[in-house]
Amino acid sequence: MAVKDILKKLKLKFIIPFMAVFLIMAGIFFLTPSIRFKEVMPTLEKGFEYNPLDFISKTNCEVSLESETFKTDEVGDFVFNYHIKRWFFERDVPFAYKVVDTTPPHIKFLEPTIVIDSGVEYGRKDVEANVQIDEGTFEYATDYDPTFAGIYTVTIKAVDDYNNESTASYNIVVKDSEPPMILASGENATVLKGSTFDIQNHIAYGDNADPEVTLTVDGKVDTSKIGSYPLHLTLEDYSGNKTEWDITVKVVAKFPKEEESEDYSYSFEDFLKDYRGDGRSFGIDVSSWQGEIDYEAARKAGCEFVLMRIAYSDRGRFVLDNQFERNITEAKKAGLKCGVYFFSYDATQEEMLGSLDKVFEYLEGIDLELGITFDWEDFWYFQDYNMSFKDLNHLYDVFEDTVKRKGYDAMLYGSKYYLDTIWSHTDERKIWLAQYSDEPTYEEPFCIWQLSDHGTIDGIEGHVDLDILFETE
Repeated sequence: MAVKDILKKLKLKFIIPFMAVFLIMAGIFFLTPSIRFKEVMPTLEKGFEYNPLDFISKTNCEVSLESETFKTDEVGDFVFNYHIKRWFFERDVPFAYKVVDTTPPHIKFLEPTIVIDSGVEYGRKDVEANVQIDEGTFEYATDYDPTFAGIYTVTIKAVDDYNNESTASYNIVVKDSEPPMILASGENATVLKGSTFDIQNHIAYGDNADPEVTLTVDGKVDTSKIGSYPLHLTLEDYSGNKTEWDITVKVVAKFPKEEESEDYSYSFEDFLKDYRGDGRSFGIDVSSWQGEIDYEAARKAGCEFVLMRIAYSDRGRFVLDNQFERNITEAKKAGLKCGVYFFSYDATQEEMLGSLDKVFEYLEGIDLELGITFDWEDFWYFQDYNMSFKDLNHLYDVFEDTVKRKGYDAMLYGSKYYLDTIWSHTDERKIWLAQYSDEPTYEEPFCIWQLSDHGTIDGIEGHVDLDILFETE
């Protein structure tokens, strides 16, 4: 047999079995069920429902599910089995997935606003009675003050077992039964003929809780005619509390001549004689109004300490007292105890903090035996600040907390009238009392008493404020 014929027979011998195997394998391949998924090990959110069919990208067979949804009630790694079948071929295909929890707790309040009477305490149990969370635990923060009417915020921070956080807040309203306060009544209000009359230039007022008191004026002032014009004024706060009073505005051709006040002086020598006693130190408070001071001469005259203005603010605009740097240097050189006061026109926390940043810049490295005092006195224009007395007290709280964190003592300056009527918690604060009388009648504790603004002392031309520092344990 020829070689050619032998090769032909051998080829057929091998090709026919190969083709048979190929056809069998191809049949098995096309008959075998298969499934493909859109992604490997997907991440699912705890508690959500997921349809297993949504994760299939392609299949050539029947698919049966072990359940209608994936198990997602717990966090962890899981396997779901897809059962696939085609003709008489069938099998289980495992599908791995991960369950995580990235959803923060849901916070719900039974009441978005809680109204309570003044003086009622509101603590953890009261908060828990109003707050519901679906998982985890919560903490709360509030500036609630039961002794001061107003609106307070309770902020809730909830955290679950997987450190997901959420925050929400609700309000507490402390009932306000106090009417707005008249700070300047407008008594003896006088305007020039032909001028523009604005009642806000002649009165001042505020409220313990409402930053925007409503003023109603009944009556008119005709500045084109000389005469007297009666007005009835009403202040009303958001709780409906009212304050009413009458004034008479005079329209005149020219202002009457002001009576000259009696010019008197109170020497530091007499000051020492009148008030010398155990546990007392004697000093002055100064600003740029006193010019350049000879502190050595003041020390020799008996001055033991000085409180000096470091700056004033103009609604957040910081203005350094132009004598401060000289005052602090020379007073320290003379061996006097020193403190500074900050005269504030700020009306917001942001303004206050911005001003204090500048104060601390100028105090860098300076030791102050008498700390830093907050001095807010613009009560004659209080309504222009859109603040309540509660807001003003909060400003001091911000001041005190910030000053103490910087390592200084904090003190509040005020006259007896405003300490009694506007400032709160004065029994808990260091007080610098201003009361020009022979003896103080302020009933709360105080550290320093400013008793005269007509003092005289060697080293200063003109008048200066006189102060007594009382030793405290």
